[in-house]
Amino acid sequence: MRPVLAAFALALSCAAAPAIAQIKPPSDHAAGLVSHRAIYDLRLADGSGSKAPASATGRIAYDFAADCGGYAQTLRQVVDMQPNEGDERITETRSTTFEDADGADFRFSTARPASQGGDVDGSAQRDADGISIALSRPEPFRLSTQSDVLFPTQHIERIIEAARRGDKVMLARVYDGSDNGRHIYNVTTIIGKPARGPDADQGAQGPAFRNVARWPVAVAYFPADRRDGLPDYVLSFDLYENGVSTNLRLDYGDFVLRGELTRIEFPPAARCGR
Repeated sequence: MRPVLAAFALALSCAAAPAIAQIKPPSDHAAGLVSHRAIYDLRLADGSGSKAPASATGRIAYDFAADCGGYAQTLRQVVDMQPNEGDERITETRSTTFEDADGADFRFSTARPASQGGDVDGSAQRDADGISIALSRPEPFRLSTQSDVLFPTQHIERIIEAARRGDKVMLARVYDGSDNGRHIYNVTTIIGKPARGPDADQGAQGPAFRNVARWPVAVAYFPADRRDGLPDYVLSFDLYENGVSTNLRLDYGDFVLRGELTRIEFPPAARCGR
């Protein structure tokens, strides 16, 4: 099971035909993403597929730090699934990433049991010629790609920018170091109308969420060689313009997990000298 850093599908209603916003090469990063520590409780929302478990529960602990030099993320995801037949299965993944504010440097590390693919460590650097990706674990591997590929926080920033403009669809190529670290994804993001009314998640009831715009978003990940047919997976969520996500839906095809934000903290913002 793939872990997520920002989660996701939703049935999004768009009154008019969508306007396609092709992604541009990364420029200066957008302001406004806030540091936060969030807990999401997971439960089985839909299990109609042949491989769906009888039940599933879990938790995501997510820490996002935005400071003067860039963005650091840590995530721990644990899911306890009871198949319709056989013993329960517990999966656990821990990951850390760092992305500099200019989008030139991305580093990642994922720790998981060998039965789930093993550990993955690597980095990616962007220069005028493109992006160079280098893995150190599970074994040395190198890959080069074009400079228009986005790193994870850049991708979230671009979605927020597109939502503010009123775009309905955004296309991007994304590298996030997930799975075995060797894949670049074609990502299609569907952006709904600004959400109205209070957020249903328990952790989003505080004053920090008042008067902050949010949009329902569905993000579909396709292999690098296609953008149609069935995606590898779909992530849906409500995305606030400060980067916080609520109402997660993790669609794995045969089953869907619902993630509710149950607790969140906002550490003090870093003081950056000019």
